[in-house]
Amino acid sequence: MKTKFAAIGLVLCMTIGYAQAYDVKRQMGRVAGDVVDSMSVQQVQAAGSLEVGFSPKGGAEALVVKVIDSAKADLKVMAYSFTSAKVTSALLRAVKRGVSVAIVADEKHNLGEGASPKARAAFGALVEAGAQVRVTDAFAIHHDKVLIADERHLELGSFNFSEAAASRNSENVLVNWDNPSLAKVYATHFARNWALAKPFRSPF
Repeated sequence: MKTKFAAIGLVLCMTIGYAQAYDVKRQMGRVAGDVVDSMSVQQVQAAGSLEVGFSPKGGAEALVVKVIDSAKADLKVMAYSFTSAKVTSALLRAVKRGVSVAIVADEKHNLGEGASPKARAAFGALVEAGAQVRVTDAFAIHHDKVLIADERHLELGSFNFSEAAASRNSENVLVNWDNPSLAKVYATHFARNWALAKPFRSPF
């Protein structure tokens, strides 16, 4: 009988433990702005033209830079890793020619313990130049790699804005030129993440 009650007690403890774990997970979702439940799948009409690049040595980084250099008024950036000197230079050129540049990036990967100092230096240079830079820890990782140029051109893919992505990793870049409807959907995603981020403070 004691064994039976012990087994029942163990099952109850496990059930309570799972329920508590679920409740914690649900509360974390609320803290992050109900990030899962607030977004829904959307259908967007195909439009414009597509251009693709790959890495290493397949034009991926050059295509990312091409999108940045194409921006005339507005550029929104979502990033995980941010250590590419070429991407940073292209963004600085954009700011210099009067483009409004806004960046939201993963905080821990770029500024946390063990992070490359290149990311902090890049963010600092961009802020000093006039770009808006925010970092976020609202998610397990902020894994987006997206450029939205002039509210109509969109760059996507696995390609991180990093040296490793350009020279060592197998990566892909897809650009949908001239599709404002798709760019608008991603701009909404950007706005959600931007709201959950905090301004990067330049050390300079």
